[in-house]
Amino acid sequence: MRRPGGKIAILGGGVAGLTAAWRLSEPGWQNRFESITVYQRGWRLGGKGASSRGVHGRIEEHGLHVWLGSYENAFALLRECYAELDRDATDPTVPIRTWRDALIPADNPALAEEWGGGWQMWFGTHPVTPGLPGDPQGTGRELSAAAFVTQALQLAMAFVDSLRDTGPGTLVLSPSPQRPVASSVGLATVVARALTAATLAVADHTLRPDTAVAVLNPALEAIAESIDRENRLDHRRLWVLLSLVTAVVRGILADHLITHPNGFRAINDEEFSAWVVRHGGHPDAVQSPLVRGLYDLVFGYRDADPDQPAVGAGVMTFLLGQVLFGYKGSLFWKMTAGMGDVVIAPLYQALRRRGVVFEFFHRLDALHLDARRQYVEAITMGRQVALADGVEHYDPLITVRGLPVFPAEPRAEQLVGGGAHDLESHFGKRDDAEKRVLRRGVDFDHAVLAVSLGMVPTVAGELLRDRAEWREMTSHVLTVATQGMQLWLRPDEKTLGWERPGATVTAYRRPFETFASMPHTLWAEDWPSDDRPRSVAYFCGSLRAPWPCDSACHTESLTQRARADATEFVDRQLGAYFPNAVRDGRFLRQLVKSEYLSVNIDPSDRYVQSVPGSDKYRLRPDESGYDNLALAGDWTDTGINAGCIEAAVVSGLQAANAVAGRGRYHRIRGYYMP
Repeated sequence: MRRPGGKIAILGGGVAGLTAAWRLSEPGWQNRFESITVYQRGWRLGGKGASSRGVHGRIEEHGLHVWLGSYENAFALLRECYAELDRDATDPTVPIRTWRDALIPADNPALAEEWGGGWQMWFGTHPVTPGLPGDPQGTGRELSAAAFVTQALQLAMAFVDSLRDTGPGTLVLSPSPQRPVASSVGLATVVARALTAATLAVADHTLRPDTAVAVLNPALEAIAESIDRENRLDHRRLWVLLSLVTAVVRGILADHLITHPNGFRAINDEEFSAWVVRHGGHPDAVQSPLVRGLYDLVFGYRDADPDQPAVGAGVMTFLLGQVLFGYKGSLFWKMTAGMGDVVIAPLYQALRRRGVVFEFFHRLDALHLDARRQYVEAITMGRQVALADGVEHYDPLITVRGLPVFPAEPRAEQLVGGGAHDLESHFGKRDDAEKRVLRRGVDFDHAVLAVSLGMVPTVAGELLRDRAEWREMTSHVLTVATQGMQLWLRPDEKTLGWERPGATVTAYRRPFETFASMPHTLWAEDWPSDDRPRSVAYFCGSLRAPWPCDSACHTESLTQRARADATEFVDRQLGAYFPNAVRDGRFLRQLVKSEYLSVNIDPSDRYVQSVPGSDKYRLRPDESGYDNLALAGDWTDTGINAGCIEAAVVSGLQAANAVAGRGRYHRIRGYYMP
């Protein structure tokens, strides 16, 4: 007798697909489903979160992966995975045995700002908050729109307090036309009083923006005037922060987002910067590194053009609140090795123990509908290579420094003919070992489409032709190519001139506007003992690469351009981070021991954007329109609707709930949807 849930086919082994497999394969799953199979192109799992090991075991990432302390569902998933693996008991020689070994706090973000003919770093300090992300008792609902307003004003007040100075030379605000000789009341004190008044007004439920925010206007005007008189960087930053915070607070109140049934989504048709300016924000604020850093976080520029900011106001406001006020423990968390090492490989190992089957080297080609267009009837795939005699299941992992990891190339000893090197590319050769057709009722009963959005028009052409909502989604929800660069450097960071180990900096020059100091990962690599690098730097940014486009414009020419840009960036732009390594305006190339460039132009690698007006075109994981198909990926409508690990995890959970016949929000943390 067949089990009622039948056979599950998960098409794609990225974070969303693995999360769906995790939720569906919970203890007792064999009583409900006959099988759960994950189909994956090539030899690695992880999608845009994949990493692998190259020469000397160096970690080669798709890009820069930093988790926010507000990723409640992602942390909960990881904690469950490590608890179930129980490496302390089952494999105590593995150097990363718990989730706390896998991720460490990284509460030292910074913004790069051009000032006085050079670049200055604006380092942030954020307090350690109670609890840890993914705590079992957490709900993810701790931050409401009302709490956002109060905490935003408190943040501004804390920043003002950090600038408080009543010593000699302090700017003093006075009604007199004459500059006073001395006073105990400084600029920061006056602004702090105004902020306190505004905070109390909001706390007293005086939610009219005129009442709660107007008390700030005199202080804001005074700060703007002080910039002209003194041209002090700290005053300029104060002005930018206050202008942004008060505009956001005014907008939340004026647009009634606290009580609106759609929450922050009510303003997603408007671009964030335009929304800020409409609510009184100064153009200086939206052009500041503070705002540019937010846009860089979500690659928020149309066609990768920095002159075309394009993020829905609701998404950005929500993310701003999550970044600044929704975190637990630390604002940022960094992985202690590659994401493939500490997130994806443990998930794979735990899922295999549960009995989930993985079919590597299976490229999804197309979904096919039945005659009534009610079901996905068949799935065509290309088996890219055949397994060698005696190999029943491909084992994707190797060991580096005691850690199970994915290699940069397929394990040739398990494959007929040793395999090829372009098996992960949409543009690669298709001399498959076999064509496979999965049939409904035989090979699968339910399918989860967990590919990236860029691949949907290619693999779901019949669905696009059948349903207008699929066509609208793929037309209005946009993607952008990205690039990542890693440099392994011979000297340590202090010798190079960088004084903030572990810091993450954004809003710098393109094409690599974001930088992360990552020396804490070097322990996991296998460099020669007499020639080990002493520092490693990660960079990432967006890349102008149109899609759809034929293969000719997406391979050699774009890769060559990205390499040329990377070379120019290293030669001319690293001085802001490593000033001691620059001579005559150029970086000393002999200090670079190794470098790696990831040019992410494949449609499956493109980052999903949150452009204004696109929110309403996203399909929910449970609304594919077909009875046996669920959707999973950060391109679906989860309520977060931004390209990030948390959105992928939530989508995978919602897809699993749809397949299992559970409610959409079953055991999902947060209040992302209204």
